[in-house]
Amino acid sequence: MRTARIGGPVSAARRFSAGVLVALSVALGSAATTPAAQAADLELLSCVGSGANTYQPGVTAQPRVVTIDSSADYDSCVSSGSPTITSGGYAIVANGLVSCLGGGVSITVTITWNTGETTTVAAVGLVVLRPANEVVVVYQGTVTAGRFTGAAVVMTAALINATPAQCFTAEGVTGTSGPANITITRLT
Repeated sequence: MRTARIGGPVSAARRFSAGVLVALSVALGSAATTPAAQAADLELLSCVGSGANTYQPGVTAQPRVVTIDSSADYDSCVSSGSPTITSGGYAIVANGLVSCLGGGVSITVTITWNTGETTTVAAVGLVVLRPANEVVVVYQGTVTAGRFTGAAVVMTAALINATPAQCFTAEGVTGTSGPANITITRLT
């Protein structure tokens, strides 16, 4: 029986995700000490979970337009201003110019929270390949409708490419999955 070795990539993905969260925390902490931030309260929602993408056609070493079926389940959320929101998720279809080495994607996603509320986010993402075959996607955008309208959003995913050799085939890589996070910040 062949077992998959996932400790390295998953650990690296978790370290990346933790690093993003620490950087955001430091940035938000700095913003909270400015006079403008002292005049208003800062609401913060942070969630961790998992994400998965499928690609049609598959992603290869050469950039090409790819249709991406993307989903995320945020199974653990904490909030400074919305304690009833404890989980959420989305599923979308987007198009982007990507390769196994990088690319970019613009998305509009509607996240449905456990409370039944929704949050629509418009964001631009940068896709980069990291060591250990992680496809790291960082989206930055704004909430355009629903709960948290006007808030800033950072979404990250460290999706593991379990078949990196597929990058050099005509079929390409057809799917990735791994840890996903979202942070929403808003001055109230």
